[in-house]
This record gives sequence, C-alpha cells and structure tokens, in this order.
Amino acid sequence: MSSTFKVPIRNLFCLLSYVNEIPEFVDHLSDIDEDLITYDFLAHRFKQEVQQLLKRGLVRNYVANSEETSYIAGRMMMNESVQLLAERKPVVVCEKDEYSSNILLNQIMKTTLRQLVKNQHIQEKTRRECFILWEQLPTVYEIPLNKESFTRLKFSRHNAYYKQMIHIALLLHELKLLSHKSGNWSLFTVDLDEGEVNRLFEKFLFHFYQREQETYTVHSERLQWNLQGNRSLLPTMLTDVSLTHRYKPEKVIIDAKFYRHLFQRHFDRATFHSHNLYQIFTYVMHQPAFKRVRGILIYPGNQAGELHEIYSWDERMAIEIVSLDLNASWREIYNALLALLREKEQ
Repeated sequence: MSSTFKVPIRNLFCLLSYVNEIPEFVDHLSDIDEDLITYDFLAHRFKQEVQQLLKRGLVRNYVANSEETSYIAGRMMMNESVQLLAERKPVVVCEKDEYSSNILLNQIMKTTLRQLVKNQHIQEKTRRECFILWEQLPTVYEIPLNKESFTRLKFSRHNAYYKQMIHIALLLHELKLLSHKSGNWSLFTVDLDEGEVNRLFEKFLFHFYQREQETYTVHSERLQWNLQGNRSLLPTMLTDVSLTHRYKPEKVIIDAKFYRHLFQRHFDRATFHSHNLYQIFTYVMHQPAFKRVRGILIYPGNQAGELHEIYSWDERMAIEIVSLDLNASWREIYNALLALLREKEQ
C-alpha cells in the first residue's frame, strides 16, 4: 500500500485551478480568508451559482430525441424502423429535434447537485438546499460524470454565464476523485498518494509559470542524447518545465519530485535522492554551450523549514535543490515559485 500525504484543500483547490486552466477563479477568491476555502465552502459557492442560473433561466438547445410512433414526425430512422415493420408492428422510429433544457451543461449541474446532497462531509443545511435546487430540474437527466464530460463543453456568448458554475463543478469533481483514491479525507485536508502528488504538481508548475510570468517562454522539452550509436535503445529525456529567456541566452529547467522523506539514508548518512540529481544533471549537461543554464529540483511536501541548496558546475551551469511547503499559505507558495526566477535576474 502506497503511503499518503495530506494536502490542505485550499491549496489543492489552487493547484487544480491551474491544472484545469481556470486560474482566474483563484484570483476571484483572493479576497477570502484562505482558511475558509474548504470543500464545504466550494459546495456553498456552487449552490449560489446554481441559484443565480435558475433565476436567470436555464440555457436550452435543440436535442435529438428518437421514439416509436404510429405516424411519421421528423426524420424516420430506417434501420430501426425496418426491424419493427418486419415484425409486423404498425409503428416506425422517428427522430426529431426538441428545444430542451436537457443538455450537457444542465446535466452536469444536476449531477453535481445530487453528489453534494449525498456527501456526508457537507453541512446538512447546504445539502438540504442543494436537494431543493435538484428538485427544480425535473426535465434534466443525470449522467455519469467524468473528465470527458467537461472537455466536451463549448462556451459561447449564448452560455458564457455558465462558466463559473462549471468551473466549480469541475473542481468539486476533481477533489472528489482525488479523495476517493485514498479513501480518507476531511473538509480541510485530502490524503493523496505520492504518485498523485507528483503528477499533479508537475502539471501545476507548467501552467503556473505559463500564466504568472512573461520573461520566459514555457514548454516541455525533448532532449537529444549527445551520444553516437543506436539511440532507439536510449531512454527519452523529457523535461517537466523548460523556461527559455525571451531576450537573453538563459534557460531554467525545473523538475518536480515528491517524496515523503526529502533525503535518502545510507549508513546513517542523509543525502539527496541520487537518481533525481543524475536526471537534472543530465538535462543541464545537454544544453547548448552558449546558454547559461539552471537546473532546479523542487520537492513539494510538508517539510519544516526552507531548503535551497545551490551547486555550481561553472559560471554557466548550476543545479539548485529547493523545498516547497504545500502546507503554507497560497500567497507564500505563489511568491516562492516566482522568486525562483527573480533570483537569477538580480
């Protein structure tokens, strides 16, 4: 069984907002006390968004519905109808478009309301109010929610006012999925396994630096081995985040690695994890000779105290090892990540 790691929901919410490319929602809640941002808080905000949508009126669209009928209305479905006629039934299958509220946007809304009603971690008052809202959607069907349900959505001027509700629904869905992977969570923390933290944080770093700074271009870089021979047998070198300076021959390569214990121990001697250093060192050594390169290993966790070690190869290349406390306030995390880039510019 893999070990788990506690992440405050307020910070997990921020990470997921960047990963899902909706960081503006973090800005929207910037004036709210971070300690108040819990799963219950998000459920309450979702309920408020639904109330506003119901007051304004549900968005509708044409939906194709097929049914057996004794007279032709709409488009006759030949394949389905032939089978019925062969059985000597006096009916055909017709498909017609109906202007309906039973569309994906509203289906996600109703399904999320149902999930909140059944969630025992949410205040009873919020659950009861969600149930009342759920009852106001009798013509909308519930659907199995997954990531594809959200990626299929297309926004336009016609339905743009649904964005806030859908963004919160997506975050609630992601939080629910993450919590269920370990089966242990509360309103304030979620237990994640180490692999999940690592994958989530890698994606977060990429989107964070892509949005929050303009000095560097951000990409994931596939490096070529400086070796002769059969390269098809060599492992792929793919960076988590490569930041190339827009105006200077400088680059920052960032790799995120999560471990419950920051150091490995050998004969009672604590050292950094060797394979992580080998990896970032290899990335740095495969950069063009004219560029100044920094390789940064970031260890997210709950480590007490700040760690920032710098190891220089020469004037052109250096490797840095940095810890980042995910239990800190979001503003501290935000500033610490931007400070990594500013440090080189000073």
